[in-house]
Amino acid sequence: MSQQVAAKKRYGQNFISDGNLINKILNLLGEEKNSLVIEIGPGTGALTTKLVKRFAKVIAIEIDQEMETILKEKISDENFELIIADVLEIDLRELIGKQTQQFDHLYLISNTPYYITGEILFKTLHLNDILTKAVFMLQKEVALRLCAGVNENNYNNLSIACAFFAQTKYEFMVNKKMFRPIPKVDSAVVSLTFHTRYLDQVVDKWRFLDFVRTLFNNRRKTILNNLTRVVNNKTKAAEILTQSGVDWQLRPENLTLENYLGIFNLTILK
Repeated sequence: MSQQVAAKKRYGQNFISDGNLINKILNLLGEEKNSLVIEIGPGTGALTTKLVKRFAKVIAIEIDQEMETILKEKISDENFELIIADVLEIDLRELIGKQTQQFDHLYLISNTPYYITGEILFKTLHLNDILTKAVFMLQKEVALRLCAGVNENNYNNLSIACAFFAQTKYEFMVNKKMFRPIPKVDSAVVSLTFHTRYLDQVVDKWRFLDFVRTLFNNRRKTILNNLTRVVNNKTKAAEILTQSGVDWQLRPENLTLENYLGIFNLTILK
């Protein structure tokens, strides 16, 4: 039945058609039975059917109303909950609520529509304190950016935001021919395993990430010029960088997460 469903361009739908790929993605979540899994965009349920067999509870969020009948006919397991809604309009923390107390792990997994990738990533990061791991299928270019390291071309504020909250890993590339309809670009699967190692190094984690994003707004300019725009004083910016041990002439992509933490903490003290 699922093979007869036409993918809708307005939802950025591309269905996975390779069984081996589905198993490969599933195995990234491990084997811990007593886990709650949030799946964003289950589509026709190719991955979902396997998730409900492996984990204690699966909540799937699907925007396409046409998929409701298909998913409910395919999956009748008691541990499966389907929500037909736009994930961007859902308060995921409220949805999960106190359920986290019942499970050893909380996972999020998504074959992410390209047009809302950023929004879903940042909604996920806002769950950093309760998530164990998140697995995303993303446009390859975005995946490389998310996992990029200092001095790499794709390195930006998203790379730093993800590294601040989690250990990021580029798992594997996915050829576009593994989807139907075939998209224009290849995809990649990435994982975020959440940690708390940097949280106690800043007084406000969201203010810190806004600070980093601002410094990346003009990535062709030096860090001195960008910081000057933030503190409105070039001498003050130079003092902060000197105290941080950061070369004034470096550009945003040349600074590590630790560099940004040091600069931020000195900036808010000045």
